[in-house]
Amino acid sequence: MMGTGRVTAEPTRQKCLRETREARPGEIVVCAPDQDKYRVQSTSQEDPLSDQALNDGRLTPPDVAGNGIFKGKATATFGKVEKPYLIDLKSIPEAPAGSDADKIAKGEMRAH
Repeated sequence: MMGTGRVTAEPTRQKCLRETREARPGEIVVCAPDQDKYRVQSTSQEDPLSDQALNDGRLTPPDVAGNGIFKGKATATFGKVEKPYLIDLKSIPEAPAGSDADKIAKGEMRAH
């Protein structure tokens, strides 16, 4: 006799057994009646910068502020400016036509 045409969810146990058979060597399959309720985050999900998360076969840039680089508050100071120096850029005259400064401004020559 033919079925009623309704589609029912695959029983949890059968689904788990099928996923276990399809697992790759070394892969662990954990089955639970409610996957979302019993799921625990992996190390890479908990700490995206962990070795486990970054060891995905892709090249990653180094952390230039990583180990050996001081990240705290500065411990040395180099004096204090009592009065700031101000430069009035409007007082600087335009570069004469054909001069190196004029050519550099127009992109005709590279600054050295």
